[in-house]
Amino acid sequence: MENEFMRKQMTIRSFLLAIVVMVLLSAACVHAQSVDIWVNQTVATQCGSGEAVALTGNLHFGLSVTTTDNTTDPPTVTNHYNVTIASALTGVGQTSKAAYAENSSYGYNFGAADSSVQFTLQLQAPLISPGTAPVMVLQRSVQITVDSSGNISASVPSSSTACIDQPSN
Repeated sequence: MENEFMRKQMTIRSFLLAIVVMVLLSAACVHAQSVDIWVNQTVATQCGSGEAVALTGNLHFGLSVTTTDNTTDPPTVTNHYNVTIASALTGVGQTSKAAYAENSSYGYNFGAADSSVQFTLQLQAPLISPGTAPVMVLQRSVQITVDSSGNISASVPSSSTACIDQPSN
């Protein structure tokens, strides 16, 4: 009699443990990926004392997508996107031949019901020259696409510079 009681309790505990594991596994699924985009473009300037700068370097994109499904009936699936971007660019002024550098990082988080998304980010960072050339702000549009498998692709369709503490053209 005592053995039967112990066996039933063990069966109930195993069943409850299986339910907890299934809930935890279905509650969140994480997918992570990274991709590097090579930048090789000359950016125009809007600064009166600035200059166009030929930039080269790497944009490193990191993406993690966490998919959760709550316990509503029917279940509501939400994809939580976490995008990180690290930028390391160097450049040469087209008039002065001055060296320029831009190193920055960005982070964005958002949620969406769709498993594939496309969005555009507007990034700004100082474009610095160690010499007497003016410090400018590098402004970029970055288009990012995440397909339904979590693969990321990105491009930089446009870039320009703006003035810091100087009049624009």
